[in-house]
Order: sequence, then structure tokens, then C-alpha cells
Amino acid sequence: MNYSAFSSDDFIKYDYFQQWVLSPDESNSRFWEDFIRQHPYKQVEVQEARQFLLLFHFRESDVFQSRISSLKKRIDAEIDQTERHAIQETPLAGALNLPRKGGVGVSAFRRYWYAAAAVALVLLTAALYFLNPTVNEVTARGHRTFVTLEDGTKIWLNAESRLTYPKSFRGKETREIHLEGEAYFDVAENKQKPFIVHTSDIRIKVLGTSFNVKSYGKDRTIETTLIQGKVTIESSIDSTKLTLMPNQQAVFEKESKTLFLEHKDEAADYTSWRDGQLLFDDRPLSDIVNELERWFNVTIEVEDRASLNCHFSAKVDNKTLEQVLELFKDAEGIDYRIDGAKVFILGKLCN
Repeated sequence: MNYSAFSSDDFIKYDYFQQWVLSPDESNSRFWEDFIRQHPYKQVEVQEARQFLLLFHFRESDVFQSRISSLKKRIDAEIDQTERHAIQETPLAGALNLPRKGGVGVSAFRRYWYAAAAVALVLLTAALYFLNPTVNEVTARGHRTFVTLEDGTKIWLNAESRLTYPKSFRGKETREIHLEGEAYFDVAENKQKPFIVHTSDIRIKVLGTSFNVKSYGKDRTIETTLIQGKVTIESSIDSTKLTLMPNQQAVFEKESKTLFLEHKDEAADYTSWRDGQLLFDDRPLSDIVNELERWFNVTIEVEDRASLNCHFSAKVDNKTLEQVLELFKDAEGIDYRIDGAKVFILGKLCN
């Protein structure tokens, strides 16, 4: 079998791969470890499939949902039994229909059963909420991660970002999450249950699509770039709405509180960070500094503060921090110094 052509979905569905992830032994571990060494370019698909299987192997929400169903059946059975007793004890014609000893008749008893059932379900639902809480996925500077949600939605989370989402969307009319930072979404389609991303100033509503959201607190803008499908962007300031089509980007300017649309010939470039690439499209140095600090987990000080307003365009492909700084040094004639986790940019740019 040609495993080198497998996608992450193929790995997920393959029995021998499942055995390695969920029940590893010497044989399957050796096989798949050798495969990864021989096919390093498949590492992303293998990791996605592993994380998917580990996440879905055991879900507490399933356990509690089955308990709720079981409790409902027990309650129904008890009510049916009470009703059968009531039929057997119906008084003969002409007899007085007196209440039972203690003043509780069958109808009152049945009401107590419904009340007890309601209380039990509320308590169990509360237990489900507290034992199946909201998840906070956080990435530190210099790190990125991959998350698969309960509905099958795949999310790549960039450095210094936070994703907040419920463990399960069951029983909810929408699939709502919160993002601080940057993430790429591949949303599982569900026309009956829209997927909504909340950021600090906008919300993004989709049914099933692929798009990138960049919403860092320090950045001047919030950017939503659509790769495929269709999304609706709504400002939380004045309810302004935009509908994005592929290769379009919605930009929300925080200072002016305005939301506008831009066309991008190569929208996929804005997701290239997943592959270790950085894109600067006519960005001020202040934005680039923030990006490099998150990406390389350093602090950057610029000697000439006016240089922070200089604009640059560049595509940095899998380079080290030193290599990136050398690009600026060669192009702009500046110098730099690295002292541990601190970087000093010396000289003036865009004179």
C-alpha cells in the first residue's frame, strides 16, 4: 500500500495506523516511526491524524449524554408503572374518589415524579457543564499548534494566541468560539449550525469554509482572509457587515473603527505561516517587529523610533532570526546586535 500518498483523513481511517496511535506496541511503533523517517514530508498529515484520533478516542460528553438518555428511560418507566397502578386502583362506580392516606393522590404523585425528573435532569446537565468545561488553547511565543474540534473543524493556531471553545457543540444552535491572536480555520460544514468566530471587535459567521483570522491585541488591524467558501463579517461597533468571497480580505481598523474590503491576488500567502513562512505586505516596521517578536520569542528594540513608520514588503521563507535581520541589513544598510533574547536594530531605515 502506498502510504506516501495518504492524506490525514486516510491515516485516520486506516486500522493499522489507529492501532499504533491508540494501542502502540513494538511492531507498529517501529513501522510508523520508520515511515516518518523515510517520508519526513508526511509529518504534518501524520501529526494531524494522531491528534484527531487521540481527541476522539474518549469524549466525556458521550458518557454523560448516555447517562442522560438512560435517566430519561428510567423516569419514563417509573411513570408508566405509576400509571398502571392508578388504573388498577380506579374506584368502582358509585364509590367516593377520596384522596389517599396522607392526602396524596395518583395525579399528585405523578406530578412529583415529573418534578423529580426535571430536577434530576437539571442537576445532570449542570454536571455535564462543569465536567465538560470550556477549553482554553494557548500558544506561547515561538510556538504553533493544531487543534481539531468535536465537530471535525481543524484549526491551526499561530504563536502567542488563545483559542477558547466548548468541548462539545451538542445541544447548541451555533458553534461559537473566541480567538485572540491568529488562526487558520478549516470549518466542517453544517448548514443547520453556523460556525461563529468572536474577536475583540468583529465576529465572523460561516457554514463551512477555509479562512485566516489575524486579531492580535497589539496590531492596528484585524484581518480576515478567505481562501474558499463564503463568510460574513460583522463589526461589533456599529453592526457593519461584509460578505467575503475567495481571495478577498476584510480589514477592521481599530483606531477609526472602520471595516472595509480588499482584494488579494494570492490570498493563500496569508496562511503561509503554517509552513514556516512570514509575509509582510507593505507593512510598517512596527508591525514587522511585533511579528518577529512573536515568531522568534525575542524582544526587539529599534534605535531610531521614526524608522518604525517605514513600510516594507517581503516574504520570508523558513529563515532564522539572524537571516531575517541580514536581509534588512543588506537592503537598508542598518546594523543589528543580538544579546540573548534581546535584539537591537541600529541605524535609520527609509532615510
